[in-house]
This record gives sequence, C-alpha cells and structure tokens, in this order.
Amino acid sequence: MSTSICLIRHGETAWNAVRRLQGWQDIALNETGREQARALHSYLSSPAFQQSVDAVISSDLQRAWETAEIACQHWDIAIERLPGLRERGFGKLEGQAWDAAGRHGPDQPDDTVDIDYAVEGGESLRQFQTRVLDCFETLSQTHAGKNLLVFAHGGVIDMVWRKLNQQALNAKRTHAILNTSLNFFNIDEDLNWTCTQWGQLPHLNTALDEQA
Repeated sequence: MSTSICLIRHGETAWNAVRRLQGWQDIALNETGREQARALHSYLSSPAFQQSVDAVISSDLQRAWETAEIACQHWDIAIERLPGLRERGFGKLEGQAWDAAGRHGPDQPDDTVDIDYAVEGGESLRQFQTRVLDCFETLSQTHAGKNLLVFAHGGVIDMVWRKLNQQALNAKRTHAILNTSLNFFNIDEDLNWTCTQWGQLPHLNTALDEQA
C-alpha cells in the first residue's frame, strides 16, 4: 500500500524576491505569492486536477500554510501544520543575502561542502535531510494508502528530490525549484520512495494563457 504525496512549494515572499535567506524566519507571502496561490486554487478546484485529496499538511511557517489556505479553500479539510516540514534552519545567517552566505547558503558551489557543518543556531545538511525524510516517512505511515497534499519549502523539495534520485547532499543543485510548483511521489509500506512527476506548473501556465 503506497501513500501518494503531492509536495508543493509555497508562494513568493518579499525575501524570495530579493534572495534573502529565510530559514525559520516567519515571512508572509507577498502579493505575487498570493496571486500564485490563487492560480493554484483555480487549478486544484478545476476538472484538470483529477487526484482525490484525503489530507492537507503544511509547514508551520506562514508562507507555507497561507499558500495552503488560499489554494485549498474549496475543500472542507483542516490543514495540519508540522514543524518537521520547515525550511532548513540557517541560524545566524537568516536575513542575509544568499550571496553573502557563501558556501553555507542554499547554493552549494561544489562537492567539498561539509554536510555535517551547521552554522551557529542552524542545521547541517545531514540534520536537515534526516528531519525532512523522517517527517515524510511518518506521514506515509500515519496516512497509509492516502493521497496527501503537502505545502513546504524549496529546501524541503530539494532534500526529497535528492532522496528520490540518489543525489549527494553536497552536490550542486542543477534545477530550479519554483514557487507553487507541484512534485508527486509515493512512499510504500516498506518505505520505498518512487518519483512520479516533478516540477509541474500547470496552474501558472493556464493563468498565463488566460492573460494572453
């Protein structure tokens, strides 16, 4: 019995727009982010989205749960908020520009980065991925056989992608993780992970077509 998960990145925030490290800082969506969430709602409430949804789960940071509230308003489903789905904690680097964070920020330059190094007050890459994967495997067991919609963060999606594709934690990221992108994968009862679709943006494509 497999649990199906649709993992969605939150909408844009003001800090996203200027590439500031958010980490555990509780930053709200900006208006662009709310527009993205509304476009996602239009898609999820349309016949184009054919997957049933048994539960909606979110990071407890407001940029994630606000996206979930807007996007899922057509369902009578309470949103469960979990700290285990938070972005990576960057400790004293939070609030700084990505470029200023250098080799300890989200853009890893090469495979020499120590995956066990944690900035003061933050998490190492290994600690971060362990937290994220443990959270998803627990969800797969507590919601066994269900279809889950999960709202989280770019770093969380990256950790899941690395698990699914057996990519090293300190390998340079080669793909963009866009706001409100949809990523589908399954976890079975033996905790085997399988990717089905990745980086989907059908709602934004539709919104752009309607405005053309």
